[in-house]
Amino acid sequence: MTALRTPLTAAVGLALASLLATGCTGGAPSADAPPPSATAEPTGPPSPRADTEHDRGERAQAALSTVSPDDPEFVESGLERVGDGVHTRSPLTAGKAYRISVACVGTGHVKVAVADGAPRSVPCDGVPVGRRVEHAPPRLPIDVTEAPGATGMVAWQVVSLPS
Repeated sequence: MTALRTPLTAAVGLALASLLATGCTGGAPSADAPPPSATAEPTGPPSPRADTEHDRGERAQAALSTVSPDDPEFVESGLERVGDGVHTRSPLTAGKAYRISVACVGTGHVKVAVADGAPRSVPCDGVPVGRRVEHAPPRLPIDVTEAPGATGMVAWQVVSLPS
């Protein structure tokens, strides 16, 4: 039996040899090429597991990080679960001015009441909300309560203001 050699047969043989050689090397990407995951675009919303209570707490605190605890203006701050709420009586210097800020990260909204003021609805969208208190009492009541269906973390901060 004799083999017939034609240009087509030679081209097919060369292509097969090329494929086999590449297949044998494992098709490793070049050192200069980024890994596939580095160039892939994420699809869909992040998984709910990625938004943990810890993550929400960090985002709520970061929204209020305008004054460091080391600054003389800093009075106090805290972080609570929305379901637990905030119920504090901040010790202040009577007659001074203060700013109370609250940030909630999660779903729904919370109700914020400062001193004897009417409760204010604050969405749990991570945007800080503040209130100035002139002529503060020696103990300032701050109450944050959940609205039905609200979840997440709520951060609060009290800072003194210049006179």
